[in-house]
Amino acid sequence: MDLRGLWLWFETCKPYLFLILNELCFAVFLILLQYILSKGVNALALVVYEHILATVVISVLAFFLERQKRPPLSFKILCYAFLLGLLQITLCQLLLTMALEFIGSSYESIGLNLQTALIFVLAVVFGQEKFRFWSRNGQAKIWGVTISAAGVLSTVLWTGPTVLKSTNLATSEATFGVIMIIVGVLATCFWNIFVGHVTRMYPAELSLTAMMSFFGTIQTAIVTAIVIPSSSWKLQWDGGLVLVAILFGGIVITGLSYYVMTWSIHKRGPVFTSAFTPLLIVFSFLLDTFVLGDTAHLGSIVGAFLVIVGLYLILWAKADDMKQYEINDDISINSPLIQP
Repeated sequence: MDLRGLWLWFETCKPYLFLILNELCFAVFLILLQYILSKGVNALALVVYEHILATVVISVLAFFLERQKRPPLSFKILCYAFLLGLLQITLCQLLLTMALEFIGSSYESIGLNLQTALIFVLAVVFGQEKFRFWSRNGQAKIWGVTISAAGVLSTVLWTGPTVLKSTNLATSEATFGVIMIIVGVLATCFWNIFVGHVTRMYPAELSLTAMMSFFGTIQTAIVTAIVIPSSSWKLQWDGGLVLVAILFGGIVITGLSYYVMTWSIHKRGPVFTSAFTPLLIVFSFLLDTFVLGDTAHLGSIVGAFLVIVGLYLILWAKADDMKQYEINDDISINSPLIQP
């Protein structure tokens, strides 16, 4: 394969590779956060520091990389950026980080995986999916979402025999964590729907991400200043792990991850982008089991398998859509993912 063929292959596989790496990085970050928060680091202050760094990094990239393509800025776009920051950062990111103080990263990844089904329903309701129940691709995506949801529920409701024993104790007060996860997942589902609408009006993903991060950081800082005492802003570095978490979370998770999701939603749509979130539970399960030594049950293994099967069905249906209707990489979410 020559260089041109290799580049064409990369361009075709780019959305898949980026979204898979995005979920793997998020799983690693959840494990790191869970450990740091267990040492007494304040979750709210950590989120603020991450987003300050992310805003600076993304703003610099947007200034240089989108100087020629950035459309004129309007008050309407600023209002949308404020709303997107509220949904994805102030509500989703803040609540999910706080939830790790009450519940493990595996269960948080389970909650996040429900967004695939929720985004599918919202996309149909908001007219971003023209749904024909008996079409081949429609059936494949319905079964893909259903099987992925079944895998998530299997992990939660069916324990099964123990495969690997844990060296850790289960966390308590999980009810608070569950409520935070539910609100955070609903917020990020609406973000997935709205960001596609905004990128059609303002097709500069880096600049939009920078504005969203800026407004979200201000909102989060105000909430944090009201809730926590001034002494909690001083972080315990814990041998440098807190600094690693801030750098990794600010640059990779909060900064580049938001850009990847915004770009993917603009190119392939919200359902395609959210279809990769089930991989989070697989990566979290592997990291929790083999890195942290948590208990591995048969229900978790079966659930992870079902999640992968469901993801394959959704991606197969999308690939079939692209082949059948000759959709190229520059498509926006104006085209439905489920064709008649």
